[in-house]
Amino acid sequence: MIRGDLTNLRAIDRGDDNLLFAWLNDPAVMAGWGVPDQTLSRTEIQRRMERYLEEERSLGRPAALIIETLDGEPVGLVILSQYATPAASTEVSILIGDPSRWGQGLGSDALGAVLDACFDAWNLHRVWLRAEADNTRAGRLYARLGFTHEGTLRDATYRDGEYVDVLVYGLLRGNLNPADADIHLPGTYH
Repeated sequence: MIRGDLTNLRAIDRGDDNLLFAWLNDPAVMAGWGVPDQTLSRTEIQRRMERYLEEERSLGRPAALIIETLDGEPVGLVILSQYATPAASTEVSILIGDPSRWGQGLGSDALGAVLDACFDAWNLHRVWLRAEADNTRAGRLYARLGFTHEGTLRDATYRDGEYVDVLVYGLLRGNLNPADADIHLPGTYH
């Protein structure tokens, strides 16, 4: 379990398939990941979950985490992917699955706790993520946390009839900046 101030994060389990099915097929939610028209079958969701569980077994750390409120309500998902062993690097993707919960600081808190676990518990050197160029809220949060804009993938996604750039951000161990992020990073992993 990874603990934040507003959220707890737990490893995904097979019982989460209904949550993932709803979240990963919601156009409003998936627009944040650049795939608003995505439709995934239950079979595909179950395949992905099995892949996450296998990665967890092989890596000794979760590949996917459910974000819960402190009351235990599931509200989101974090995926740790593209793990590179020699570089000790991983990509982080995060979503809050219920749009009515957006803007409450849950994603910021969960991301801070996950970053703390990445660097302190899992001994990673680098964490990176992507965001669409017009997602200014995400960009501001990433900058406050210490992420560096490393590059732009021009016209990398297509949304609402237009191509959209995707920005790549990276954070190295030692560059995490919790003091300026308006979040506390107490994350502990058991």
